[in-house]
Amino acid sequence: MSDATFSVVISGDVVDGFDPAQVQRDFAQLFSIEETLARQILAQGKRVIKKDLDEESVNRYLDRLARIGVVAFRRRQPSVAGNETVDESQNDITSTPTRSNSGEQNSTHAAVNAEPETATAAAVGSSNPQRHEATDDDGYDPFYRETSQNESSSIRHRSGTSYALSFHGQGAEYFRIWIVNLLLTIATLGIYSAWAKVRNAQYFHGHTELDGSRFAYLAKPLTILKGRLIAVAVFVIYSLASEFNPMVGAAMALLFVIVLPWIVVRSLRFSRRMTAWRNVRFGFDGTVWEAAKAFVFWPAIGFLCVGPLAWFALIKQPEYLFILLPIGVLIAGILMPVVIYKQMQFVINNTRFGTSRFTLEPCGKAFYLIYVKALLIILIGSALMFGVATVLPVIPPFVMAVAYFYLYVFVAVRTNNLLFNQTEVADAGVSFSSTWRDGSFFRLTLINGVLTLCTLGLYLPWALVRLASYKAEHLELRAEQDLDHFVVAQEQEVSALGEELGEVFDVEFGV
Repeated sequence: MSDATFSVVISGDVVDGFDPAQVQRDFAQLFSIEETLARQILAQGKRVIKKDLDEESVNRYLDRLARIGVVAFRRRQPSVAGNETVDESQNDITSTPTRSNSGEQNSTHAAVNAEPETATAAAVGSSNPQRHEATDDDGYDPFYRETSQNESSSIRHRSGTSYALSFHGQGAEYFRIWIVNLLLTIATLGIYSAWAKVRNAQYFHGHTELDGSRFAYLAKPLTILKGRLIAVAVFVIYSLASEFNPMVGAAMALLFVIVLPWIVVRSLRFSRRMTAWRNVRFGFDGTVWEAAKAFVFWPAIGFLCVGPLAWFALIKQPEYLFILLPIGVLIAGILMPVVIYKQMQFVINNTRFGTSRFTLEPCGKAFYLIYVKALLIILIGSALMFGVATVLPVIPPFVMAVAYFYLYVFVAVRTNNLLFNQTEVADAGVSFSSTWRDGSFFRLTLINGVLTLCTLGLYLPWALVRLASYKAEHLELRAEQDLDHFVVAQEQEVSALGEELGEVFDVEFGV
């Protein structure tokens, strides 16, 4: 194969017979950019959109552009001493094309020749272009439009590039993994659970795709098993101590609270480090002191407010229980959103991808208002239940169940969207867009719950796959520059012990 390198040049024209508006939409989808940016690019006339390509790659680009109705041709890049090519980086505005509207895979056929007129004929001549011999445009082109680096960067900074996530898992496929994991875990008295955990994580990570690359879960089962055995031993000792000597059990519980921040940090550090995308690992840089404030200090404030009130109602004045109990619940409800927000802030702000850290923009007020609105839903639901109870005493439990279920959906949808939409990777120009909706998430959760109950849990693999698909379909990443700019950071050796302690004691973290 020749060592020559080529650039892809578009003329800005549309092939006869194609709708210009549809061409703009297809062009935007092909290169995963906003339609406004696609319109700007096509309106600029002749310009380079990709450079430093070999002959096979440039023909693949030309083929896909011809299929969507964009007039394009290739330009051989002038070579200089040492076979180095002229740098046209200021004109390279797109990344590797993705699937077109038809969903076809990238073709290796060359659909157009070097000149726009030939390109038009090739594209119009057949809806399924055959292979054509591509020629080179090596001469000076007076119509060629140079775009300055500042202009290109400005357009890209304003619009950015959107990258949609996708999940490729199938319920039946995951069911086979799930049922084998379950049976082997039972047969080995739980020992196989470490392998089951890795297989489950590898399946869901490996079937989640971003910009053509899938995530990876890198943990080893033996590493998890060692940490899990230690955690189970600690839990058994705690249970026995509580049974025979409650004071010892209480002392161990207090000790657990003291070491909880360490468990949180080690858990998050391990789980992040075992996740990678394009061979770049995630990381976690939170400290034990920060974890103590988020997971001990703020919950302790709530306990100190509610605890004495509950003690007074239960021990000193039981007759006031029905008055003080709602007050205690109200105080806990007021403090709970603050605690959750502080914990999410700690987790997100200390997570990184390679060397680029995630940042949660301050949104405490909006986060708190979600729970205020949820409280209003509770009050309205209670009033409706009371009103219906006066006419049909059988319906209130059903009304309460529906209200509670919708309350869960209401909070989950809004907190998820808020946290993702307020999160960014500032130094990389990356932000997120989450678009969960009440109706679609309500239907998904309701169907998953009903079918899982009706099948005695056998539908669970399908439910998990549907949930993963929903999360991926409603999350988009927006970047001001190519995602390949991330670099691998130095990683520290992290033990799996913290994560397994958190799992055994039913402590789960992350968003």
